[in-house]
Amino acid sequence: MKQAYIPRIVRHGQPLSSFTSVLREQGQPLYIDTLNWRKDFPHRPLVAAYLGYDDDALYVTYVVDGEDLRTLSPGDGNYVHEDSCVELFMQHGIGESYINFEFNAAGVCYAAHHQSPSESTLLTAEEFASIERWATHLGEQGLEQTGHYSWELTAALPWITMGYPEGTLPEKLWANLYKCGDKTAHPHFLSWAPIEEEKPAFHRPQFFGELILLP
Repeated sequence: MKQAYIPRIVRHGQPLSSFTSVLREQGQPLYIDTLNWRKDFPHRPLVAAYLGYDDDALYVTYVVDGEDLRTLSPGDGNYVHEDSCVELFMQHGIGESYINFEFNAAGVCYAAHHQSPSESTLLTAEEFASIERWATHLGEQGLEQTGHYSWELTAALPWITMGYPEGTLPEKLWANLYKCGDKTAHPHFLSWAPIEEEKPAFHRPQFFGELILLP
């Protein structure tokens, strides 16, 4: 099982736009570079995620360098995996239940509580609103472009929205991070922790890695 140690980072009330540079300097880098289905989907954009946390949230900055830019999802609660998309799936403990957080390059979010890969409940409007976001293309919905693009996205995932009681932090959680773009001109499916499946499948908590929070 892959492991990573996530540092506590003091935000000092900074907006995410400026806190992103702090995350890139002080956060734990995780490289989303496992090409699980190389034969059918060989495109491999360069993707790094930088993680940190404080008492309020788990923070993740994605830095993407690759082909295509697609942001056709109409808004929160709608699927984004067909767009230029980055994702974090997490669970409190080893088992079937988990939460998936998915973002396209415009900052649109799809997220749901999963009892299993086939059973899910979408986040409420209040929960979606609690997820603070910044991106280089924030709000630029409706794009479908080819060519070389580099972009970033930072999300603040509140501990409460992830299902932890207010005022409590986990010592560790289980997670995987992904990069995909099912309907971009170069479809691709990358992960941080390897996935042992014949075809692309991200909803596989048995392959999650371990994120350990440093004091």
